[in-house]
Amino acid sequence: MHSGVSPDVLTVGLVGLGGVAQEHMRGCNASPLVKMIAGADIDAARAQDAASRYGFTAYTDYNEMIEAEPLDIVCVLTPPALHLPVVEAAARKGCHVLCEKPVAPSLEDAVAMREAVQAAGVKFLFGATYRHLPAMIRARDMIRRGVIGEVRLCVEVAVGGAGADKAKALSAIHYPEGGPGGTPMGLVDHGVHLIDGFSWLTGAAAIDAFGRGNMTGKAPRPECATLTLENGVLVQLLYDEGTVGLSAPTEGVFNEGAGWNINGFVRAGGWDPFPTVISVYGSTGALRAYPYSNVMLHATTDGVFNVNLGALPQPNHFRTQIESFARSITEGAPLAATVEDGIASLQAILAIYQSAQERRVIDIPGKTA
Repeated sequence: MHSGVSPDVLTVGLVGLGGVAQEHMRGCNASPLVKMIAGADIDAARAQDAASRYGFTAYTDYNEMIEAEPLDIVCVLTPPALHLPVVEAAARKGCHVLCEKPVAPSLEDAVAMREAVQAAGVKFLFGATYRHLPAMIRARDMIRRGVIGEVRLCVEVAVGGAGADKAKALSAIHYPEGGPGGTPMGLVDHGVHLIDGFSWLTGAAAIDAFGRGNMTGKAPRPECATLTLENGVLVQLLYDEGTVGLSAPTEGVFNEGAGWNINGFVRAGGWDPFPTVISVYGSTGALRAYPYSNVMLHATTDGVFNVNLGALPQPNHFRTQIESFARSITEGAPLAATVEDGIASLQAILAIYQSAQERRVIDIPGKTA
C-alpha cells in the first residue's frame, strides 16, 4: 500500500489523462474509498498538470508507473486502440482494471484482455458509465416493476452539429485505419453506451443487428442501427454530427448535471436545446430520460409526469462507478459491468458493420469461448 494511504483505501493509477479522464479524476478525488497516487500520459505537460491538481506522481510511461507504484486499481482511459497493452501490463502486475468503453476495437483484442485478467486472477470493470447515471438507474427500476408494462421499443437519436465540414472523426490513434470508428457522438464511441444500456435496462441481450457505421479514414456520414433483443424489444439508434440541429427551445431541458450532447460538452446549470435523450416505450406507458441532465419524464394514458430522481447528476456517476468497483474488490460485491458485458456490446457493433457490408440482418453470437 502506498505510503500515507490508509489500508482501507484502494490506490489508483490512471493511464491516459485527457478527455474523459478529467471526469474520472474528479470522481476518484471525491471518493473516500480510493486514492489516486499516480497518472501516466505521453503528453508530459498534461500529466504534470493533472498531478499538480490532484497530488499524485506523474509519468509519461505507463509501464514505468505500473512497475514503480503499489497500485490496487489501474484505470485504462487511453483511446481504445491502446487498451490491450495497458490491460495486459496491469494484469501482469496483479492490478485490478477499470477499462473505458468500448472495451477494444476488435474482438481479438477484447478476448485477449479477458484472458489476461483471468490468468492473473484480477477483476475487470467495463466502463459502462450509463449504468451509474441516476436517470438510467431509476428507469431500470421502473421497468422491472412493470410501471410502463412490457417494453416494446428503445430509441436514441443524436443528430446535429455545425455542418458536414465541421464534423471531425476520431483518428487512427483511437480506432485503427479502415475499421469501425467515427465521431465522438457516433455509433462506436457513443452508441456503445446505449447498446449496452438498453440491454441492461431491459435485462435482455441483443440477438441480431442491421445498420451502418462510419469507418476510420473515411468522411463521416449518417449512422443507424436496429437491434433485436432476446425478449423481442426493438432498439433503434440514429446518429449524425454532420448536419445542423433543428430543435425549438421548448424541446430542450434545463440541465441539472453536466454532460455531452451532439455539440460537445455542456456545463451544468443552463438550458440545453439538444440534450442527450433516450426513450423507452412500453405497452402501458413510456419513459424519456435525459441521463446527463438528470431529468426523466413518465408518460401514461393520463398525461406526462416529471420523475423526481433525487440523486446527484453527472459527473457524480464516475464517483459511484469507482466506488462500486472498490466494493467489489474489498467486499466481494458483484461487478457493475464485466468484461463479458464489454465483449457483448462490441460484438453487437461488429455485427452492425457486417450487416452493412453484406446487406442483411446479422445474428449476434452468444458468449465467446
